[in-house]
Amino acid sequence: MIITNAIVTAYCACHICCGSWSFHKKTADGHTPVQGITVAASRKYPFGTKVIIDGHTYTVQDRLAKKYDNRVDIYFNSHKEALKFGKQHKNITIK
Repeated sequence: MIITNAIVTAYCACHICCGSWSFHKKTADGHTPVQGITVAASRKYPFGTKVIIDGHTYTVQDRLAKKYDNRVDIYFNSHKEALKFGKQHKNITIK
């Protein structure tokens, strides 16, 4: 499934991005998040779903708050990197 002009944002494991969940340092499926692999997505996409963004394949390992279910959130190792990525509109492929 291809989603055109999807909202793609970024996050890290800090308190600013994850609030009280930041102390867990784990994704919703129990993995340690990895830059270049982990994305958070809507509950309509099961854990393990592959998401292709700009030719790079990520894996859904985390969940978004329900109010953000219309986007994909890419994990970064630092808050600085997440802020640099910001909010973008991209065509994405859900496998």
